[in-house]
Amino acid sequence: MADNTVAFFWRQLISKIVAGPVYDEPQMNVPEVPPSILWGQGTPDGDRVPFTQVNKGSLYLAVDQTDDTSPLWVKVDEGNDNADWVEAFLDNAALGGYPIVVRSALFDISAADSEQVIFSNTLGLTLNIRSASLVWNEATGASGAAEGDITIGTATGGAEIVAATAYPVSTASGAVTALTLVATTLADNAEIFASHDVAASAAGTYYLQMVLVVPN
Repeated sequence: MADNTVAFFWRQLISKIVAGPVYDEPQMNVPEVPPSILWGQGTPDGDRVPFTQVNKGSLYLAVDQTDDTSPLWVKVDEGNDNADWVEAFLDNAALGGYPIVVRSALFDISAADSEQVIFSNTLGLTLNIRSASLVWNEATGASGAAEGDITIGTATGGAEIVAATAYPVSTASGAVTALTLVATTLADNAEIFASHDVAASAAGTYYLQMVLVVPN
């Protein structure tokens, strides 16, 4: 969607509906100018009037937004640029909730066996596990990588989330290896343990990346 070129104050729209002017009620002892509601077409153009004139907390409604996606933007800063405005109520229907992306520290497949606790669920509810992937930082060679593996569980050395999975060979830097989930939920107060088994004769480094979802 293109940047907005003409935005209108909400009170102007109300004036048209009631066929007459709308007068603000007297506001006594307010600490500063109140937030406003703007509307128009396109995304907020934060370095242009009227977007620069309104206070933090102001709202903008994009009336030409794609169907079934949020048309609402909120002003969260007063830097007079596009970053002042963030889209609110982003569509999360495809995920079934709000995502949390978790990433481990770097694993070296040629290093000794090791384990990382990469997440502790302290949110007070059960989370959905959407995916687990290896994001390769350093490529693996044509042989040797499969000597090592990754296991993911809810206790030290456990495999409750992902069973032991051998590292792939001939994997390029930047490639992503999707892991097969054994479990798709994480209970409240549970932790995620990632256990690495060494591939001593191979090169390659990766991050474990997981997407968890706070359900709607």
